[in-house]
Amino acid sequence: METERFRVRCTDCFGLCCTALAFSASSDFGHDKPEATPCRNLDADYRCKIHDRLRPSGYKGCTVYDCFGAGQQISQVTFSGVYDDSTKPLMYTLYPKMVHLQEMMWYLTDGIRPETRSIHDALETKLQELNVKTGLPPAELATLDVDHLRSTILPLLAQIETLVQAPYRKKPRTLPNDWIGKNVSRQNLSGCSLRGRFLLATNLSHCQLRGVNFLGADLRDCNLRGADLTDALFLTQAQINAAQGDAGTRLPERLLRPSHWS
Repeated sequence: METERFRVRCTDCFGLCCTALAFSASSDFGHDKPEATPCRNLDADYRCKIHDRLRPSGYKGCTVYDCFGAGQQISQVTFSGVYDDSTKPLMYTLYPKMVHLQEMMWYLTDGIRPETRSIHDALETKLQELNVKTGLPPAELATLDVDHLRSTILPLLAQIETLVQAPYRKKPRTLPNDWIGKNVSRQNLSGCSLRGRFLLATNLSHCQLRGVNFLGADLRDCNLRGADLTDALFLTQAQINAAQGDAGTRLPERLLRPSHWS
């Protein structure tokens, strides 16, 4: 499936991430905002009035967030571009569900690589199934059991990990249990699993991270300067946006280099 499917197109969305979701005042957000309420920085055209200065204005969290293209899918496909008092309540409810669907499709698409050729048919079949779900009308989408769907893709993700990491598993390695703030720079961690790890402010600069499973890992302020993530697994744009990198950081082709990276 084309990467463009998952690119955020704010011009085709009604600012759903700035309205449907709640956030609390913190180092990431400049004020409290309840769900189903427009952010104070959202203008009448559903555009952010401070988009070009979010970080210095105290809205770092907004520059990290990524919806995997769910915003435009809900706005233009599910609700056919109709955004009024009759559609807003259900649109806000269904938006997070669409984010989960698009995210699952992102992971499966990431798994279609030369190393996983033996399961390509299974991956394509599941992708087609999920694609149909993202096109359901609002009433049917509302009854969709996303947790059940997620349970059906977990075995596929496990197979992807096994096949992608096979070339890197040449010797056993002992990994730390607590990665937060640790300095592990310039190490070859290729083929390791960092699934669900908290890598807050972890120094992974100049590390070899090829084939590393980053599923669900928290990369806030993780130092990836000079690191090689060329074929890192299950890495998302939001994770990269939350990390620190530079011109020497090698990213998978599917991901964009954040504008705030030096």
